[in-house]
Amino acid sequence: MNSSLRLDNLRARLPRLKCDAVVVSDLTNVRYLAGFTGTSGMVIATKTGAWFLTDFRYKSQAAQQVPNEFKIVIAERGLWPEAAKLLKRAKVLRAGFEAEHTSVAALEEIEKKIKPVVAVSTKRVVEDLRLHKDAAEIEIIQRAVQVIDEVFTYICRVLKPGQVELEVADELHHQMKSRGASGPSFGTIVASGVRGALPHGVASHKKLEAGDMVTIDMGAIVDGYCSDCTRTVCLGTPTRAQQKIYETVWRAQTEACKQLRPGLGVKEADQIARKIIEDAGYKKEFGHGLGHGVGMEIHEQPRLSKLGKGKLAPGMIVTCEPGIYIENQMGVRIEDMLLITENGARILTKAAKPRKIIAL
Repeated sequence: MNSSLRLDNLRARLPRLKCDAVVVSDLTNVRYLAGFTGTSGMVIATKTGAWFLTDFRYKSQAAQQVPNEFKIVIAERGLWPEAAKLLKRAKVLRAGFEAEHTSVAALEEIEKKIKPVVAVSTKRVVEDLRLHKDAAEIEIIQRAVQVIDEVFTYICRVLKPGQVELEVADELHHQMKSRGASGPSFGTIVASGVRGALPHGVASHKKLEAGDMVTIDMGAIVDGYCSDCTRTVCLGTPTRAQQKIYETVWRAQTEACKQLRPGLGVKEADQIARKIIEDAGYKKEFGHGLGHGVGMEIHEQPRLSKLGKGKLAPGMIVTCEPGIYIENQMGVRIEDMLLITENGARILTKAAKPRKIIAL
């Protein structure tokens, strides 16, 4: 983790924000900047200074985790009262706060505490820095991806009719942890048969049945970073209808993966897969976006969808996950994670996704 570079990048945004300082209170953003993994932390950065604030419980942990670029401050009466003292001492006139992570009630208290310093609303300051992954982040995410690649290979060997979706999810979690993950990066989806038509069909008490299509969407957390992968398999020989839907999703997903590259608009990326699915007659059965960014959180920018904004750029890690969902019948989704490179995209996930559906 290059905390010095991350701080420099944060400070470079101060003039644009028209602020003398920025206060970072969201714990994911705090971890990104300072490496701290506790539950009470705050970062304050000015043009020349940087402070990490926490409470007494984390004094030793902060000393171990927070780099030398930060002066560690133990707040005795709460983080914001201590932040107020620091801002005034540093002669800050305007301090940015994270509007998307601050309630109206909290803002009222903040403004009282820091007065006469002016609280300035900022949005996605650190999140925009997190858009572009550095080499260390990519290496960690690749390890998180390897975990789910291995777990998918394992589950294909043991998946069978009669198992309960929740039991399958529990086994997936056990296998993730046995390979070094701290846990799943979201509620694991195991959606079989008619439940496959639920895009977010988190594992239930339903039993797997012979002939079911089974969609497994899972991710693992490794060193604070997430992975995300979806595969759909069939418990037995697929019907023509099942195979047709699967192949349509496979073509849409494969073609979209091939065309992801720097400079491509996120709306245009979504349209690549969407056109293939619509041309096959499933326009109303693909209702979500093509994909999303992945990093310290499972859903990050950019959003690859009809409503998304911006363009792909090197260093972004995104998912490509079109699907078709036939209500009360079945569903298919195929998802990979890709790293946008200087001239294209590299697929990070290696779990099998053949053109013909995997029949178990």
